Amino acid sequence: MMGYTAGQHSTAKQSRKEIELAAAKLVEDKQAEDKASILSSDTVKEFLTQYYTKEKLGENNTRIQPYMTESAYSQELTSQNDTMNQVYKDYILDYHFEKADIFVNQTTNQAIAMVSYNVTYVSDLKNANQSKTNQTETRTVKLSYSKLPGKLLVNQVQVWKSGLDDLDKATPKTLEESSSVPSLPNTTTK
Repeated sequence: MMGYTAGQHSTAKQSRKEIELAAAKLVEDKQAEDKASILSSDTVKEFLTQYYTKEKLGENNTRIQPYMTESAYSQELTSQNDTMNQVYKDYILDYHFEKADIFVNQTTNQAIAMVSYNVTYVSDLKNANQSKTNQTETRTVKLSYSKLPGKLLVNQVQVWKSGLDDLDKATPKTLEESSSVPSLPNTTTK
């Protein structure tokens, strides 16, 4: 009888341990699910890092696609094929995300960010190694997210050249720009 009681007690301890592990896993899974469905500055920064880090126009497409809805990704590809972007694509290289001040509205699943990134301009394609200019650019970006089962995806990207202070003074047409072409410094155009 004593062996039976000790064995039963051992089984109960093992079951309790399994139950505790299963409960911890459920809590962890729930936290991961909540994180994936609630917009946060970390989620926005992760996308912006991929969006503003690229060697040249379109190089980051495979990295940004998982973060975007089909319609937003299609719009980005259309923007990249815009005539202005195609003209400058060989002159603007090495985009590197630097930092972003991010403001998140979890109720509307939207974010506004002041993004700073470094970019290299080439003024002479024939002598590209000697004619490079590095510059830090700043853009105001508004991201709208769509909530899909288990995740949030960027549904719309709007980019402005000016800061938040200038947005109330101008119309969207005068401020909105192509997301791919930064302002060119005077030294790269002749």
